Amino acid sequence: MSEETTTEEQVLPETQNEPAISLADFAAMLQVIDVCTTRGGFRGEELSSVGQLRDRVSAFLEFHKPEEAAEEEAPADSDEAEA
Repeated sequence: MSEETTTEEQVLPETQNEPAISLADFAAMLQVIDVCTTRGGFRGEELSSVGQLRDRVSAFLEFHKPEEAAEEEAPADSDEAEA
């Protein structure tokens, strides 16, 4: 019986996928909030809560933005300085 338990424990982590959320998911959240706001999807008393959530998600995305974009801009600036 202990062998069965060990086998189940070994199989269980492999069969379960850990839920994950990506930066693209956060960007999609911002888009959903913006679209719903544009279409009048929120009541007035909900707007401050929605706005606070949008600000937090936006700040999170800005903080975790890949540094590739900053690195791509730097060579472009240095090329202009050389010209």
